[in-house]
Amino acid sequence: MTARQMSLGESANDAAQAAIRYEAADARGVGVVWIDVPEKKVNTLSVALMPQLEAVFAEAAGDGKLRALVIASGKPSGFIAGADIDDLNDVTTAARGTELSQAGQQAMDRLEGFGKPTVAAIHGDCLGGGLELALACTARVATASEKTKLALPEVMLGLLPGAGGTVRLPRLVGLQAALDMMLTGKNIRAEKALKMGLVDQVVPERSLLTAARDLAAALADGQPARKKKKKDIKTMAMEAALEGNIVGRKVVLKQARKMVMKQSKGLYPAPLKILDVVEAGTFAAESEAFGGLLMTAESKGLRHLFHCITALKKNDGPDTADVASRDVARVGMLGAGLMGAGIATVLADKGVTVRLKDIRHEAIGGALDYARKVYGKSVKRKRYNKAGMVQRMGLLSGGVDYAGFTDCDVVIEAVLEKLPLKRAMVAEIENRTRKEAIFATNTSAIPITDIAAEAKHPERVIGMHFFSPVEKMPLVEIIVTDKTSPEVTKTISQLSRTMGKHVIVVRDCPGFYTTRVLAPYMIEATFAAIEGNPVDAIDDAATRIGFPVGPITLMDEVGIDVGQKVLETMKAAYSAHMDFPPDDIDKFVAEGRLGRKASRGFYVYEGGKSKTEKGRKIVDEAIYDHLPQGRNLLAPNHDELGERLVLALVNEAVRCFGEGILLDPESGDLGAVMGIGFPPFQGGPFRYVDRFGARNIVARLRALELRYGRRFAPCPTLCEMAESGARFYG
Repeated sequence: MTARQMSLGESANDAAQAAIRYEAADARGVGVVWIDVPEKKVNTLSVALMPQLEAVFAEAAGDGKLRALVIASGKPSGFIAGADIDDLNDVTTAARGTELSQAGQQAMDRLEGFGKPTVAAIHGDCLGGGLELALACTARVATASEKTKLALPEVMLGLLPGAGGTVRLPRLVGLQAALDMMLTGKNIRAEKALKMGLVDQVVPERSLLTAARDLAAALADGQPARKKKKKDIKTMAMEAALEGNIVGRKVVLKQARKMVMKQSKGLYPAPLKILDVVEAGTFAAESEAFGGLLMTAESKGLRHLFHCITALKKNDGPDTADVASRDVARVGMLGAGLMGAGIATVLADKGVTVRLKDIRHEAIGGALDYARKVYGKSVKRKRYNKAGMVQRMGLLSGGVDYAGFTDCDVVIEAVLEKLPLKRAMVAEIENRTRKEAIFATNTSAIPITDIAAEAKHPERVIGMHFFSPVEKMPLVEIIVTDKTSPEVTKTISQLSRTMGKHVIVVRDCPGFYTTRVLAPYMIEATFAAIEGNPVDAIDDAATRIGFPVGPITLMDEVGIDVGQKVLETMKAAYSAHMDFPPDDIDKFVAEGRLGRKASRGFYVYEGGKSKTEKGRKIVDEAIYDHLPQGRNLLAPNHDELGERLVLALVNEAVRCFGEGILLDPESGDLGAVMGIGFPPFQGGPFRYVDRFGARNIVARLRALELRYGRRFAPCPTLCEMAESGARFYG
């Protein structure tokens, strides 16, 4: 009986038993262990499954005809997606975490020491514990499908591989390649996995089980899993120098540690612990480190983010549960600048036909060049071949008129941040496309209600806020008005997911959620500069507490003129509780100091790139002539600057929740981390409040309010939570 044939009335223990079954050896002596966790789209390795895995191995070992064993998934969508996160979240002590790791190690040891050849048949996701299981096999066969990905992503949860991966992976692929996988958590496609020795064969999806059985039979006959490639002398010498001796390994590990510290500033314990454990090279070191990391605040914050991602995967917005989304095959793109080009590029990459419109032919050409460049990088990475690039480029076209827009299912605008222009776009689209076309506006701050004010069909107007660069940033913020149709909301939500994005749905207001909470953060940085703090010290204060870039750098990247326009919108809406700095920024814009795009900003640029000295960006000292304190700079207090920046953002995030702009705290946490760079290990502003307690946050805000004024007055929701002891999460 397969897992899919189980009745719903069976107990949880029976379900775990049925999740793994043994198929007896065939005429060649090859048996198959099938893993198919019931009632789940993907297989995960839970604590409950470990005894069942052991029992099935014992059953297989008792098969007198068995000569070799294949491990395969009964799921059409993947191999094994990793460990069950719920098991990890239930752990309350480091000792218990170590025990979990040891249990996983023992199961993999049982597989590795099975006594007969074993082959993992991999299609789809082979992640975390799934890859560790595959590593314990004698050999691995993977499908050539784009869906097939191999990775050890535990570092992204603040952890390390805990079922033997830190020991087995370096043995298989070498130290440098193993560290790259474990320290980044990145996905490895099948062809690259074959090249690096992570898998032994790559076959078409339809041939997977046959190829795995054939390889298992060949191994049983004493044949090697793959022919060893002859290495040139240079490669052999390099491997011997760096990985074949103790001194070389120490050099590799030392360089890796330097890189980790440069990228993480020591804020994330997991990558540093991975280096320690790999250097030790023992299962005992791995399990002990796993248990310790499981209890860190950083891991809890990162696992909370995973919870947010999972919780929001099926959240398409208010009143959408019983509504069907429309099919979207063709999208019109208004504006072929950087943002429009990025949106079009991602849509075409996912198979959607896109017609671009701009007022200049040069802009259309630039957008197509942009797409060609992005796709070219994918070809180099072997994500697809040149034919795949040609296919994607064939989905893109453009012009200076509305030709090709008549049959668009959705039109997305990314024109200048001017309300009259955006309203004109709505009117033109309503007249030139089929009447039910959805109009999605990519505005940063202008209320969607204002943009739709003169629309014939305001129910078809919605906000679709992307982040730049679109092909890299993982979030889309969808903004609904009181008139937006649930069908429209669901359609745009599903389209965003088709683009491979995480989605948050928020209610309409000036700045929505992400721009609105970013504004106080940026404003506080401006106040700090006006006070005489060095601008690079302000950036340092932000990165020291975990922001990927500082607010001053962000101003240069986004564009000082763009920031000015956003602040104008925010000032008109939120002066009742926000303070806004003097208009000194106007002087920057007046002299053409617009940031990196103009090669003139707070920092020095050459050819559009930052100029650095000893690894630090060089400040353009002329900017201080526009500030009240001139070049009489203060000795910065980094801790207080960081406190001001993070609490300004957190306070506004909670205010948004209290006003109903956010529909749930998960959207607030995911949006802040993936949209505007809130420190990921903190888990988002709402988990930040829960971690430190609302009473503590209010006290810290009050202290800043006494020193800097009303902009730090804690919002009503925080004050109420401080009084009642309430939390955002249970």
